[in-house]
Amino acid sequence: MHIVAKFTIGAGALTLLAGIVMLVMAGSSFGDAGSDWAAEESTGATLKIDDEDGAGDIGFAFFVKGEYTDDDGDGVWDHCSGVEITVKQKPATADWDDDLEGEFYFQASEERKGCDVEEGKDTNRPGFVKLGMACLACYEGDFEFESNRPVWVVNVDEALGYFIEGLIGGLGGGSCLCCGILFLIVGLIMSLTMKDSKQKDVTFQPVDQTEEDLIGQ
Repeated sequence: MHIVAKFTIGAGALTLLAGIVMLVMAGSSFGDAGSDWAAEESTGATLKIDDEDGAGDIGFAFFVKGEYTDDDGDGVWDHCSGVEITVKQKPATADWDDDLEGEFYFQASEERKGCDVEEGKDTNRPGFVKLGMACLACYEGDFEFESNRPVWVVNVDEALGYFIEGLIGGLGGGSCLCCGILFLIVGLIMSLTMKDSKQKDVTFQPVDQTEEDLIGQ
């Protein structure tokens, strides 16, 4: 096999392996984004805001187990009724805090505020329904809350970080897989079509002819 073909096949195999590793890591990051709770089934906890960029964090999202229902037909999601979440301690907040000053607010959907049915719902976590958010635009520091019912809490900035890591890893892994397969195909073609550099041309001559006969021809 020609040395160039060997190198190409080797590069393809290594690139393919790197792509597989990156995809596995990306899957792990996506899993962390969907299941990494800052607090689980808690009626009160003290959580940490890191605010690595110094601009204020998105804050914490609060969930309870259940489904989005409006059995009484009042236009408000049933799981929001009777819930009281009190913020006991919070860091200072940035200017974009919507004048909430780090307090809890209801938000059953991904974007709009409130628990009205018409505002939609957050379906990113199967088996859980969203109550709301707290500590919007909080700087680094401790955040403490109390709840009158067990809640599950997500640090939104950390979850987004895991998601972005998974997305980048997935794109990189997919690209490596494609490049690795392409290198392997090219290497195999080269191995079949290129002559080994160590091979020498061999001239065959009939048994009954001498070198002088060949020169004279």
